Formats: sequence, C-alpha cells, structure tokens
Amino acid sequence: MPTTTTETPTPTDATTDANVAGDRRARRMQRLMERPWTARARRSRALRRELDRRGMITPHFTWRSYACTDGTPVPQSLRANAVRLHWKLESLRHGLGDIPIIVDGPYRTEQRNRQVGGAQGSRHVHADAADFFAGQVDSWVAKGRAAGRGARSRDDVLAMAERIFRSGGVGNETSGTLHLDARGWRARFVTWMPSR
Repeated sequence: MPTTTTETPTPTDATTDANVAGDRRARRMQRLMERPWTARARRSRALRRELDRRGMITPHFTWRSYACTDGTPVPQSLRANAVRLHWKLESLRHGLGDIPIIVDGPYRTEQRNRQVGGAQGSRHVHADAADFFAGQVDSWVAKGRAAGRGARSRDDVLAMAERIFRSGGVGNETSGTLHLDARGWRARFVTWMPSR
C-alpha cells in the first residue's frame, strides 16, 4: 500500500515567503511615501501607522517641525487638523515642483498666539494653519522659473493655493506672508504684493 506524504514547508521556505511579503509591503510603502499628494497615500492606514512610528505628519513634514515655537507639541486632540493641513501642503509641494517647503508659522498655543499678536480664534491655535514668509515664497518662484515647472510668479503660487485650499483659508499680509489653512470652509483675505 503506497504511503502518502504531505509536504510541509521547511523553516527556510516560510522565512523566504515572509521576506517576499515584507519586501512587497516595503515597496508599496515606499511608493506611497514617494507620492504623498495622492488620495491613495492619504487613505492608507499602513502609511499612517508608518508615519506615526517615524514621528511624521506626512512624508515631508514632522511633528517636531510643526510644534509651537515655544516648544509645545501639537496636542493629541488637534492632531487630525494638522494631518489634514499637511496632506494639502504635500499637494502644494508637488505643484511647486517637488521642492522642499518649510512651515514658517506653525501651530500656536493660545499664549503664544497672544504674544505674536495673532487673531483671536486664529487657525494656528486649531493646528490647521501654516504661514510662509515672503522670502520662501519668492524662492519657490525662482526655483519654478529655473526648472521650467512649478510657479513662475506669486500669482501662480496663489492660484495653486486657491485650488488646493478651495475649502480652506488663503490669505496674506501686506508683507507678502502667505497664510494657508484647512478650516473646512472657504475664507479669502488676499492683499498680495504686486506680481513678481
């Protein structure tokens, strides 16, 4: 009578399968990290876990960089606001030609907001606003002109911001500081300096 044997994977086969699956996950995660402006990246729970593990809000922005200038981190209760804002900033970054952008005006505590003369109820206190100083905005324009893609003027930057933050705040001060926020409703207060 012939005997039937069932083949069981050797530990080496199981290890190889795990390595292949791990490599696949790593490649998928890398693709999401490289394309953070996509809806797929925003919706990925695996990417969210990986970003949290690394102390990042989104692939190009860290929690540390968005902390209040007095050192206070964004409270847990406001982190969803900051995440929503930064996914939009990833879209702006991509539209500008995938150039680095740095939030010059991050989250503020109530006390810090009073110290800097911020508006009462400022979106910075809600952790869903970012300011960019005129010098940085002008560097985006210079890089866009040099690369032949991105923004070629402040008006181009403003047009991108208008589109990306259509249900948020877009504004600036007469100094040229660009304010963007993800408040969830349209607000405009633009007195942009003449186009450059």
